[in-house]
Amino acid sequence: MKNFFAITAAVVVLMFGAQVDAAEISSADATCAVETINQELRGWNCTPLKIWYSGIPLDDAENVAYMNQLADSRGFDKSFTACMIFYTDFKSPPDPHDGKVTAWNYDSVYKNYSWYFGLYDGKWILMTNGY
Repeated sequence: MKNFFAITAAVVVLMFGAQVDAAEISSADATCAVETINQELRGWNCTPLKIWYSGIPLDDAENVAYMNQLADSRGFDKSFTACMIFYTDFKSPPDPHDGKVTAWNYDSVYKNYSWYFGLYDGKWILMTNGY
């Protein structure tokens, strides 16, 4: 399983590592997002099937404003300066008696699940996820 995460991160890095424009995603940004998403999915006992970057520029004004709306409601004292959006397909746990309470339909594939990261004081923070 560890190899899967390393390979997934490598694929994302290869796909997006060449950008130099400030509004583009870097390999470090991609690695941060993929590792965070994989950690969240593992915590839910879900299996990642596919992870990809949305392609929306990091400085998209509407998305940065959305990050700042979320930040205001959570008490952040500085503004977010960028928003990075990823999508995933994943499979929910097969066993409804796995000991965890989840909101998932068991043994189902979820597609195009979104993950919004805001750039706050130089660090990417997962702000929200879902449909």
